[in-house]
Amino acid sequence: HLDFPENTEFAPISLRSARRTRASPKAGAIFAPWKRATLRAAYSQSLGGLFFDNSIRLEPTQVGGFNQAFRSLIPESVAGLLPGADFESIAVGFDQSFASGTFIGSEAVQLSSGGSRTIGILTNSTFLPIPDAPGTTTQHLDFRERNISAYAGQLLGEWFSAGVRFRTSTATLRGGFPDLHPATIGLARLQQEDEAVLDQLSLSLNFNHSSGVFAQWESLWSHQENNGYTPPLPGSDFWQHSLMAGYRFPRRRAEVRLGILNLADTDFRLNPLNLHADLPRTRTFTVSLRINF
Repeated sequence: HLDFPENTEFAPISLRSARRTRASPKAGAIFAPWKRATLRAAYSQSLGGLFFDNSIRLEPTQVGGFNQAFRSLIPESVAGLLPGADFESIAVGFDQSFASGTFIGSEAVQLSSGGSRTIGILTNSTFLPIPDAPGTTTQHLDFRERNISAYAGQLLGEWFSAGVRFRTSTATLRGGFPDLHPATIGLARLQQEDEAVLDQLSLSLNFNHSSGVFAQWESLWSHQENNGYTPPLPGSDFWQHSLMAGYRFPRRRAEVRLGILNLADTDFRLNPLNLHADLPRTRTFTVSLRINF
């Protein structure tokens, strides 16, 4: 059950409250069909919150080995807050390791979210086209993101390993105002049917010595195309390289890590419609200390 203010973001704001209720089933399975193989599957539904309560989790964070603890699926930097949004995730994954030190796997995930919110509008109270009367209307948003990823890793002797991972993501966002008359002037500019396709390739080389010294090189390629935007939104294509090194204490009780991220000082303009890790926009030096109790 969720009770929340009807509209606190889009002026004119409303003093009324709204309520949403939902039963959210969840199911997960982990199966080992043969030696060194794992098959995972999950299905979950959730109800989003508003403001601070989005950061409080009353439900399990994972189902079947897949994350299902989302603050929001529709990126807030794109659409703002959508109180009481419905979340749905469907995921399947497969992992296989071999005695030769080879690891492979793949995942397919579909994330969906939708809901309606009340926003403030100004209308004309007379026949004159002068917006002088406050009112409200409903906006409906529908979001879907499909992700497919695959990885492979190989142990190279006692101290080295190499890995490669590829991920492609297609995200679509549709938005409209069902209560407004289709002939409303300017309504077409407010309708949304946006799409972003993001491909990412990660290459890594790792060094782990028995003394506790370790190092890692990672190269990440990102390519994005955007469709349906007015005016058109340009895509992006870039590489980023990072180098990290450090020391792990015996029994992994502590770890010291130094790193230089984005060695080539490459800036980018990724559309946040696709879910992706927060990448550094400039060359960044990092230091971290981790202590395990």
